Order: sequence, then structure tokens, then C-alpha cells
Amino acid sequence: MRKNNLNKIIVVILFSLLISINFTNADNCSTLKQAILFYKAQRAGRLPDTDIPWRGNSVLTDASPGSSLDSNGDGDLSKGFFDAGDGVKFGLPMCWSITMLGWNYIEYSSNIASCGLTDLYLNVLKWGTDYILASHLSDNVFVAQVGDGNVDHSVWEPPEFINYIRPVYLINSSYPGTELAMEAAAALAAASIAFKSTNPSYASTCLSHAKTLYNFGNTYQGSYSVSVPQAAAFYNSYSGYTDELVWGSVWLYKATGDSSYLSAAENYYSTNNVGYDGTSNSFDWDQTATGSSLLLYKLTGKAFYQQMMDQTMKYWSKGGGITYTPGGLAWIREWGPCRYSMSMAFIATVYGTDSSLQFAQDQLNYVLGAKTGQSFIVGIGSNHPINPHHRAAHHSTTNDINNPVNNLYMLYGALVGGPGSDDSYVDLRTDYVKNEVALDYNAGFVGTLSYFAQGSSSSTTTPSTTTSSTTTTPSTTTTTPSSTTTSTPTPTSTTTTTPSSTTSTTTSTPSSTTSTTTTSTPSPTTTSTPSPTTSNPSSTTSTPSPTITITTISSSTTTSISTPTPSQTTGDGTTTSETTTGDIGTSGDGSNGTSPTIKPTSTSGSTSKPGSGSSQNTPGIEKDGSSSDALCLSDIIPLSIITLFILSSIHLLLTN
Repeated sequence: MRKNNLNKIIVVILFSLLISINFTNADNCSTLKQAILFYKAQRAGRLPDTDIPWRGNSVLTDASPGSSLDSNGDGDLSKGFFDAGDGVKFGLPMCWSITMLGWNYIEYSSNIASCGLTDLYLNVLKWGTDYILASHLSDNVFVAQVGDGNVDHSVWEPPEFINYIRPVYLINSSYPGTELAMEAAAALAAASIAFKSTNPSYASTCLSHAKTLYNFGNTYQGSYSVSVPQAAAFYNSYSGYTDELVWGSVWLYKATGDSSYLSAAENYYSTNNVGYDGTSNSFDWDQTATGSSLLLYKLTGKAFYQQMMDQTMKYWSKGGGITYTPGGLAWIREWGPCRYSMSMAFIATVYGTDSSLQFAQDQLNYVLGAKTGQSFIVGIGSNHPINPHHRAAHHSTTNDINNPVNNLYMLYGALVGGPGSDDSYVDLRTDYVKNEVALDYNAGFVGTLSYFAQGSSSSTTTPSTTTSSTTTTPSTTTTTPSSTTTSTPTPTSTTTTTPSSTTSTTTSTPSSTTSTTTTSTPSPTTTSTPSPTTSNPSSTTSTPSPTITITTISSSTTTSISTPTPSQTTGDGTTTSETTTGDIGTSGDGSNGTSPTIKPTSTSGSTSKPGSGSSQNTPGIEKDGSSSDALCLSDIIPLSIITLFILSSIHLLLTN
């Protein structure tokens, strides 16, 4: 009798574990949805839906030189994504993030479909690829950046308020940018595969541009951060462009099957020792070597590429070379360690060995809070951040990073930078090192989640991809504060800055006259291992940021927002950039001498901006009155049901 009871108990426990796994998969689907929606919170331009109700239209007049606004008054560069908590469109990290999203969809589209997220996912992907296509102005001309980082970071306001001049920086045959051209080619090549079955015409367009961009980057070789020094202060190319030559080549081969691309990839890989560069480094927007090693291994099966991957995964394993926090985060450098962990976790899922999959699971568990009780995903988990360094979510109307005290809106699904090497972490908005969020941060997180997410929806969901971001996706499973969204016009004048000069000009030719008003000279930063200021731990670099001269022009454009005039003397007092990994400290109080003279003009009788006014939230309380710090139902229900089920079953069996 006791043996039979014991057998029954074992069966009950196993069944309960299966229930637990199902709940975990469901939670992963919900979290994946929020992580994807983060990209909708980053959108610029005219928004076609209200999936993020507290975001409105912004920077509508972002446009390429010589172009005309469309019938809605929108510029051809108005879309795309803001980089982090700021209002700049940085080309290189944006293109890398789109490549990652495309790669993830190629690998895990069935899991994404099982969660019912195919439409949402492809909608987000297309918003990014539409911008990349618009940025490809001609065969050998591509938009590197829209907006000046120093000007943008000298104010603290939501993107809907932006009305200062936004220069457009280009790369071309005279001032090349191989890293950017190759990354854009990779992004469009990946997208061509992702859209091939559902939107073949669009996929063909993406692939055509990918080929042309590849030829541009391959023919005119040079570093984009030399040609566009305004980008170097924020996203400098420290690894050089040889890794992107491989990266772009291997993606074109994957998309076309043309062996000439594979030959180029393998040649660049071997002659520049690209593989070894990734074996003891991160995989990110600057250093793509590990991604190339993995793709080459998957595409060719060659032992050498497998050897590179084994060395890389060994380095990232405990005792292999990388630092581990006491709680278990693979911690490579101070600035944004969680994003590096998640990008490598995605690589680990694609590599697919038992040990690499365990690594991915452990790292995902850490950022979700299962290891230390501290989640690093906004709005996810019982103890999660509520104050990421993000101007739109904070929504200050007074240009003050400290007012309101807590962010007015919850930036659900955003991965924050992460802890110190000792697991220390404070949810502090002004600490942008630990609380920055960015396009590239979420890219690896979305990819890792997609591997582990398995929902109950049919995997035959037909994506709606024939139009750009016109389908309203299902509402999120977490209550989001509702508000009225108001369009904010931006100045109609556009300044185009050419690569030959560090100054803003009114033409797109390499040589031009300059009109200047203010000059900003960031302080030089010296980097060393294992400082967060280097994307290659083995190098020591002294990198002075370039002097940037900026033209600010008053605008007569009025907005439909009634808002206090921003103060130019409040904020957190910093315009710091992570000068060797390129991430941005986007906070600012205008004290560095580059404060824009433009201020939003209020008009009487206008519609109030979402979140404007003097009210602010109690810590952890959403605008709908719900507590953001309380245990989520998804945390409580699975554990309580399983625990009660096991205990009651054991009790009944033992008493029989």
C-alpha cells in the first residue's frame, strides 16, 4: 500500500511540474509581448495606433536634404526609432537591433506565432526596415544619424515636445561608413527572409537595397565614426569595420545563396582574424564577430567556426574568463551588463548545445528576478524598476529629470542596464549607467525570450505585413495608463550635416559653408579594462570626444500643447556619453553651454499633453490606481495552485 501511495505521489508531483512549465511558457509569452511593445514606445513619426497610449506624434519634419514633406506634412525620415531615453536616431545601433529582430524571427517564428504575436512582431520589424529603406537616399548615400546628440541631451523632455533643429548626417562615397552600410545591408537581408512568405514584394525590395548597400560598404571602405564624428561621441566604432564586412557578407549569403558572398565572408574572416576577436568579448552593435562565427558554423558546418563558438561559450561560462556576480549574472562591463548577457544568451540559444541552453536559461532567469528577487525588466516581476532613464516615460514638462519624482508612465518590457558586479542596483533615473534602456538592450532579450516562449495559439497565424504598421495589435495583458495623445508639430526647417565637417550646414555636399552659434566640447575619457568604456576588454583607449559646433535656429512653429516653458537650468546636470561602448547618458540640464534656444510655444485652448500637469504618481502606483510593486498574479497563481495541489494530494494519499 505504501509503495502504491509513493507511486501516486510521484505521479502527482510530475503532473504538477508539467502545470508549472505550462504557466512558465504562458508567462514568457506575456513578457515577450511586453518586450516587443517596448519598440512601439520608441517609435518616432506619425503613430498609426494607440498601442502605447501615452506616446504621440513626434519629429514629423525629419527629412532628407532636398526632399519634400508628404501630404500629411511628414518628412521621409520621420519614422524609425529613438535610440534610448533620448530623441536621436543613431543609425548603427538601430540597424543592428533590426538585424537582431530579423534573425530572431527567422529562428523562432513558430514560437512567436504560438504566442499569438506574429502580427505585432512583424509590425515592429517593418517600422524599422521602412526607416532603413527611407535612409538609403541613393546607391552610395545613406543617412547615418538624425539629430545632434549634444543638443538633444541638453534638455529633458518627451519626444513630442521636440522642436529644435535636427541635423541629418550622411555617409557617401567620399565619406564612407562601412560599418553602417554593412549593418544596414544585414538588417534588410534578414528582413527579406523574415517577410519572404507573407510579403514577397516587400521582401524583394529589402533584398535589392541590401545588395546595393553591401556594394556601397564593400567598395568604399572606411569607418563611419571618422566620416561622421558627431556619432563618434556616442557610438564610436572601436572594433573597426572588418567584423561588419564579414557580418554583412554572411547575411547576404544567407538571404541569397550566392556563393560569392560566402567566399567574401570567409576571406574577410580569416585574413582579419575576426573570429578570435569575439571569443573573449561581447556580441553587440560594435562587435559582431561572434554572430558571424555562429552563422558561418550553421551555414557551413566547418569545425573551425565551431571551435570559435566553443571558445566563446567557454569564456562566458563560470570560471571561463568573464566575471560573474554573486547572483549569477555573466557581467562583462559596468555599462548595461544585462544587455550583453541577453545578447549572448540569444547566441547561446541558436548555438543550441546543452551547456549553452543552460547558460541562456540562467541568464534569462537572472534578469527576470528569479536569482536575486530583483527584476531588471520594467513592469515585470514582483520587484521591478519603475524609473528607467527615459524622457518619454518620465514625462517631465519642466525640463527637470527629478520632477515628477516617479515616471508618469510604465515602460513595460524594457530591459534596464543592470547591476554592479556585486549585484548592487538602485532604481534611480539619474543613474543612466544602471537604468538606461535602448533598442540594442531589448534586442537580445526579445531573442532569448522567443526561444523559451511557447504559447497555445495556432502556429499558422497569418501575419499582416502588406502595410506599414497599420494593424492595431491586441492590447497588452498588463493595465497601461490611458491618456489622450496629441500631435506635436516640429520645425519645418531641416539642417543637413555632411561628413566632411563637424558643423551643421544647409547642404548635403561634402564641402560647405557653416553657420555656427554655440560650441560644445565634451571632456576626453580614458578607458581601460574592465571599464564599461571599452567594447573590447583587451584594449586600452584614450578617446577625446570631437568638438561639435551646432547651429540652433528659432522656429515660429507653434504646438498644440499647453505646457510650461522648460527651464534650462534644471535637470541632472550631465550630458555624459559612454564614449567607448557608445551608449548614451541622455540626461541633461542644459548646463554644458549647448542648450537649444527653442522652447515649446503654448497656445490657448489647446489639448493637454498626455501626462502633463503637476500631478505625479505615488511610488509604485500606476495612474489607474494599481500597484506596480505588488506581486503579479502570474507570480502568485502558479505557485499557489501547484503548492496547494501537491500538499492536498499528498495528504489525501497518505491518509488512505
